[in-house]
Amino acid sequence: MARKRNMKLTALESVIMDCVWEMSEATVRQVQEHFKHTKPMAYNTVLTMMGILRDKGFLRSTRQGRADVYQPCVTREQMARTSLREVRERFFAGSARGLVSELLESGRLSVDEIRAIRREVDRKLRSQTGSDG
Repeated sequence: MARKRNMKLTALESVIMDCVWEMSEATVRQVQEHFKHTKPMAYNTVLTMMGILRDKGFLRSTRQGRADVYQPCVTREQMARTSLREVRERFFAGSARGLVSELLESGRLSVDEIRAIRREVDRKLRSQTGSDG
């Protein structure tokens, strides 16, 4: 039986994926250098984590000279959708309304962010009602 891919990222895996998404492709050394001042990591730590990400199916690698060059297999948007779906199912019993309500009630959104959300909702409503009739 085929093993189901683990589509979850740990905190450190997310940080490394952010770097690779930003760069489009990267070697272990480039990722290590990227974090040199903000989150220093040993070369072997980055090497191990990128190997795990490859094994999980988040990265692929090709050999170029003496180094492996890693590219993302999934987009940031795909991971965001997967993670958001998991949060919705896990904490809001599958309710998008509950998730959005919590987001709005959290008190951490600016008026501009709330207006932007409203515009997105209005746009989505127009596109759905425009295709219904």
